[in-house]
Amino acid sequence: MKKGNALPLLIELRRRERDRVAAIAAQAQRDAQSAAGTLRMLDGYRQDYMTRSPKSATQATDSGRLQIHDAFVGKLGEAIEDQTSRLRLLSEREAAQRAALGEQERRLRALETLSKRRELQRMRRLEAQDQKMNDEFAALA
Repeated sequence: MKKGNALPLLIELRRRERDRVAAIAAQAQRDAQSAAGTLRMLDGYRQDYMTRSPKSATQATDSGRLQIHDAFVGKLGEAIEDQTSRLRLLSEREAAQRAALGEQERRLRALETLSKRRELQRMRRLEAQDQKMNDEFAALA
């Protein structure tokens, strides 16, 4: 393979890798957003059940109903703790994927900059050759 043909291939491969990492980062973001939504929903359930607590009712409530309510609110609390942990992990994953995407974009920009520099050098060489030929023709005339 010619030296000049390798750089465009490297750029294309880097773009594909960047796109792959971007897709993973986007999925990580969606996962974290979904987990945050689930956490909000669970917290809303808990708040709703706390406001409808039989303890706050003006009417007398039997102990069995109180136990069931407390057990359910406890299970919601456990689910909220689990979801909070899940959200923390997914948020960390999302941040790591964003960092990986940033690194891929940095690498791609470096290759694109190198390609532009090489193209600029090539154009300067061609201009210099053209100028040299024009000067030679002018000297012959």
